[in-house]
Amino acid sequence: MNGTPSIVALLLVHLNFAMSSVSAAEAMTDEMIAAELQRAINDPDSAVVYQVDRTKEELFDYLLANLADYSEEVVSIDFDHSRSMEPGDLGIGSDRIVNLSDGSFIVHHFLKVDPPGSFAYLTDMSRSTAEIPIDYSIVHYQLSESGNEQTTMQVAATFRPSSRLLSVFIRQAFDSALETDFSKVQELLARPDP
Repeated sequence: MNGTPSIVALLLVHLNFAMSSVSAAEAMTDEMIAAELQRAINDPDSAVVYQVDRTKEELFDYLLANLADYSEEVVSIDFDHSRSMEPGDLGIGSDRIVNLSDGSFIVHHFLKVDPPGSFAYLTDMSRSTAEIPIDYSIVHYQLSESGNEQTTMQVAATFRPSSRLLSVFIRQAFDSALETDFSKVQELLARPDP
């Protein structure tokens, strides 16, 4: 070789650095989280919009409590409201623990809960056991009535891959997951034609 480091050597150096550094979710300040939430709303990395045959209230409750119905890898969810701003109830600071089919879990830490119009959470990878190559993601749900007991559902996400090398693949995975999960919500909640 001509003294130029190989791709493999560069990858190993990058991976060693990434594994030894502090998790991005752990290092995030409140200001950074607020900025990422605004980015999820105004300029997301990935987003979908669907019309759903339910009122905002029905859809809001369904999306929060029935993740296992519409997300393939999810087997169950649990809530921890011990840090909620609404003691004992869902609120900012609540956690949704998403139990996956491989035995691991993901922690969704709620940043915004505004029933029945919107909610948002941080996927806190520092408290999750699932092996997902992201430092964090922020997902924002916006629900708006569109008449005839239908709701427009917009789901938008921002994320930070754990490696820049994986950025394109992570974006494709988010796009695919949002399309798959929320088209399933639309299908599951479709009212039969009269």
